[in-house]
Amino acid sequence: MLSKINFWSFIVSFVCVALFFISVSSTIILHFVINSVHTHPLNIVLALSLLTFFFGIVGLSGVSNPKTLIKSITTIIITFALSVVIAFIVFAGNLF
Repeated sequence: MLSKINFWSFIVSFVCVALFFISVSSTIILHFVINSVHTHPLNIVLALSLLTFFFGIVGLSGVSNPKTLIKSITTIIITFALSVVIAFIVFAGNLF
């Protein structure tokens, strides 16, 4: 079970990176999401990346070989860095 969490959190971490670049680069998607969901797309990506970070930590307990250890550590680093960048953008953007 924990190896599946580790695998899927690894996949979702790359999905979060892709969603970040999509939400930052396209104004059409930005306006569509804001009008339909009434929240900024970066808030959604931030929540998803924090959830993935949590599942990456949980998946770390199911490490059985070096390959899964590298996957788990990569997931944690990617999602933590992405969360910090998005949190800075969202909170600094609300100041101005």
